[in-house]
Amino acid sequence: MLENFRGEGGEKSSDDASDSKAPLIEEIKIPSVTEMVKAGILFSPVNGGISEISFNNKTSTLYLPVINLDVNTEVFLRNLVAYEACVAAGPLVLARYTELMNGIIDTEEDAKYLSERGIVLNHLKSDKEVADLWNGMSKSVKLTKVPKMDKVIEDVNKRYGKTWRVKLSKFMRTYVFGSWKILTLLAALFMLFLTFVQAFCSVYSCARVFHQLPEIAGDEGAAQ
Repeated sequence: MLENFRGEGGEKSSDDASDSKAPLIEEIKIPSVTEMVKAGILFSPVNGGISEISFNNKTSTLYLPVINLDVNTEVFLRNLVAYEACVAAGPLVLARYTELMNGIIDTEEDAKYLSERGIVLNHLKSDKEVADLWNGMSKSVKLTKVPKMDKVIEDVNKRYGKTWRVKLSKFMRTYVFGSWKILTLLAALFMLFLTFVQAFCSVYSCARVFHQLPEIAGDEGAAQ
């Protein structure tokens, strides 16, 4: 049953053995559903298991298998992940899938969108419970590598990074918020300039000085 659900196999390598000692992770590096939607990335359900997960660069569409969620799903998934870690002879595909879902679902808005797209069949009480289910899975999942799924994640991140919203955000973080010392210096210089202008105007009537400028310019033109 596990092999049918995973849809991928392979031989266990020395890397897999070392992964068994890897620390628990917090979250995979991938944008959330709502972030991807804002960037123009689409979601579509696909028939089949986890092995059918793919990303179409031309249409910017992420294809995910349909999953049915109810009150027993979390315990069932945790048991399958633990069982896979004990008996799998290849990449921990199910574990990587839970990491992926944990990464793209941060809030109930993310869960709601996937439900509306027919990817998540929600039989829980709310979309928030769906988000909590996936976010809680990271507490029991170890970092693993699945080449095919990792390629999908890489393609999604590349596509997401090319959008103008993301580029602008990176620019602001790097050159604006990341350069707060320069901004502080510029603000201090600007305040110093305003103080100088205020002091100048307190001694010399600024209105009178600027009023005389056109007259001086007119006198010079007449002299020529």
